[in-house]
Amino acid sequence: MQTKIDSTADVLAQSLRAAITTGEFSDGMRLVERDLAARFAVSRIPLREALKKLEAEGLVEIYPNRGAVVRALTPADVEEIYAMRTLLEGDAIFRAVKLMDEETLVRAELVHRLLGKAKTADKQGELNREFHERLYAPCGNARQLKAIRELRGQVERYERLQSTLLADTAAFQHEHAAILQACRERDARGARAMTVTHLASAKRIVEQVLAQTHGERQAPSGAQGIPRSAV
Repeated sequence: MQTKIDSTADVLAQSLRAAITTGEFSDGMRLVERDLAARFAVSRIPLREALKKLEAEGLVEIYPNRGAVVRALTPADVEEIYAMRTLLEGDAIFRAVKLMDEETLVRAELVHRLLGKAKTADKQGELNREFHERLYAPCGNARQLKAIRELRGQVERYERLQSTLLADTAAFQHEHAAILQACRERDARGARAMTVTHLASAKRIVEQVLAQTHGERQAPSGAQGIPRSAV
């Protein structure tokens, strides 16, 4: 019985995570157990387990007598997240470069080209995650890779609220190309340096969106907050 509950909770957590990442469930939104249970046709037991998983990932906050709400990041949260990402991802690629095979490089280059043609936020997000995960995977540290995925998951929804596709941003594509080139040259230090630069660019995007979102929350009554962009 417990195995079935755990399995259902994992599936629910994946669906809820996707709804938060895409912005369907926005910052501060209350996640009503009754409504979610009806939407996914499940009991509240696996639903509560799923919400606890998302709380552990930093995506929701659970309050006594109030339930769960989508966690809104603060500027301090962003500073902490990117400080950790810089350490973890810089180290991951530094060690991965030394173990990377030709197939990994070829596949990463293909994903890079496809990302340059991405026309939707969903496709762009999928390819961006795949690009980095393929390059980090050879480091072989499963716990480190899991932490990287969870930290990335906390900020992805803000990247989707920007007004321009990342794939259309010259600097973004240039940074990916530079990371790939360093990997192909087996330049571990260079790959780490370019990854750190790339993360700094991503951090600026998130900070800009967060500042805009915060500003619109302070706007007079009638403002509805930042709209979903064409991404």
